Amino acid sequence: MSASHVYTYESATGMIRFALDTPFWISDIAGKSSVDISLSTVVGSGQVGASVISQSVKPRSFTVDGAIFEPLGANRTRLLGAMAPQQPGVLKTTVDGTEWYLDVIPERTPDVSEGIGAQLFQLRLFAGYPYWRTTGTFRRQLTGLTPLFMFPFNTAGTFYISSHGDNYFAQIHNSGNVPIDFRVIFRAHKTVENPELYHMGTGQKIKVNKVMMPGENVTVSTIFGQKGVTVMGAGRELENGFRYLSTDSDLRMALLPGENLLRIDALTGRDGLGVEIEAPEGVRSGI
Repeated sequence: MSASHVYTYESATGMIRFALDTPFWISDIAGKSSVDISLSTVVGSGQVGASVISQSVKPRSFTVDGAIFEPLGANRTRLLGAMAPQQPGVLKTTVDGTEWYLDVIPERTPDVSEGIGAQLFQLRLFAGYPYWRTTGTFRRQLTGLTPLFMFPFNTAGTFYISSHGDNYFAQIHNSGNVPIDFRVIFRAHKTVENPELYHMGTGQKIKVNKVMMPGENVTVSTIFGQKGVTVMGAGRELENGFRYLSTDSDLRMALLPGENLLRIDALTGRDGLGVEIEAPEGVRSGI
């Protein structure tokens, strides 16, 4: 491995840092930059070739080869302990100053050779969600209160600490090459009925069939493995709000590569609705 390639693997049973300045080295990761895609095709009578009717990205499975060095006994135990069977882990690496991660689980725990001075190992990891995500998050206010107060300021005349935005369309750019799952947070500054987020490009929407009282928040997540709805009352009490999600809402809604035009709406009280989007800063199929 090169000096610039540093990986960390962490689970509930241990943490290993793979780098040239440690006794744990990775020599190769087969499958780091690629994903497999399952294609469904149909062939008509007399057709040349085939027509693709659907695609789905498969989970990622990849092999890691490396070596461990002295003290062999202790380091062998650390490696096998951190990558124990049935223990989910996180694999992280940094590329051009940005930290990326995969949620993984051992598909084949480390097979470590015998040796003196160094021992080779090979293991296989499985990622149900195949895309690399940044550890840093992106948070964008789509509508609601916009801060206006800043230094220096003039105390003469009338000034405002904030204003309520009246633009109910927002454009978000996804600089990655795959769709990004996200959380949307609806905040009621006054009584709001049936808040909605609509994607103008895909026609997908997230709609909450609920009268939100002032101070109440509703968070809807489309994130893989974390899909759901949470309601936080004005008194900070939490409840599962899945029953409020409209039947035509789509929890597969994502921010597509490129520009995404979103519309914010509500049956009543739209001017009292604040909306935020929270997502990873970047998502890529390979790094």
